[in-house]
Amino acid sequence: MRLDVSKLKTNGDSEEFEFCESWEKLEFRGDILFFVEPVYFYGVATKKGNLIEVSGNVKTRLKTICYRCTDDAYVEVDVPFYEEYSNREDTTDDEVIKFVDDIIEFDDSIVATIVLYLPMKYLCKEDCKGLCPVCGTNLNVSSCSCEKDDIDPRLSILKTIINQLDTDEKKEV
Repeated sequence: MRLDVSKLKTNGDSEEFEFCESWEKLEFRGDILFFVEPVYFYGVATKKGNLIEVSGNVKTRLKTICYRCTDDAYVEVDVPFYEEYSNREDTTDDEVIKFVDDIIEFDDSIVATIVLYLPMKYLCKEDCKGLCPVCGTNLNVSSCSCEKDDIDPRLSILKTIINQLDTDEKKEV
């Protein structure tokens, strides 16, 4: 996604734009996210002194794997976008992205914006029950009859103490 900003000559000049491109996938934190809808990017570029300010919105839909049950999980992306660009060689501000000639290339900035808003864990649904740790049954689809003793063996003495306290309280009543 490229924008020619040669028309923005004087301070305050602005241009509205929109792009729609199909992207294949995004790799992030060892996960692969597939774009199931095109990336739609619209915004406004405004000349402010030596800078070009770009603000807008990025929208798409991603598919990956649910962290709990390994079914498909979809991530809706509809996020704000804001960056400052400059084609001056003497720009030292790390927040300002440099561009060459009069063409701003947005792909890397769009990916960074999408990644910034991704959830920590991808879930197929908010209340995903995940897989049974014993037999591997998808608990969203069916239940299993496995005995769930999820107590860390190092802390099993606490269970004994709690059971003993419960027994002592019943004796007092």
